Amino acid sequence: MNEFSVNIQSMKNKLLIIIGVLAIAGTSVNAGWFGAGVKPVPYIKVPLVKLVVPCPSAVAGPRAGTEADANISTQGASAALPWLRASVRWPSLTLGTSKKSVTIGPKHRAPSKAAAKKKAAAAKKAKGKRKSTK
Repeated sequence: MNEFSVNIQSMKNKLLIIIGVLAIAGTSVNAGWFGAGVKPVPYIKVPLVKLVVPCPSAVAGPRAGTEADANISTQGASAALPWLRASVRWPSLTLGTSKKSVTIGPKHRAPSKAAAKKKAAAAKKAKGKRKSTK
């Protein structure tokens, strides 16, 4: 019987921790001078300071490409090997208020709705061209 005993209290604690992490990860908190969020780019905001730390990305498989490449720019760094690709954007620090501020590092902004529509239209147009070349 001892080998099948389950510690109920431990399971409750783990479940509460998992629920708490999921709740925090899925929300943004903003109370004027203080704030934190994960969308569009993870950030933490305290009075007069905002720190933005983008998540790195990685791709494995045929969509990653078949060529080796490396790139470093003012926006971030990327590296690619056949079937593997990884990239990271540099973090940024903004000091000041919304009217007068100084940003150290690249400015991370969400794509505008117009840019998203333009990208979707271009993808739709390219998809139509592929079908017509039979």
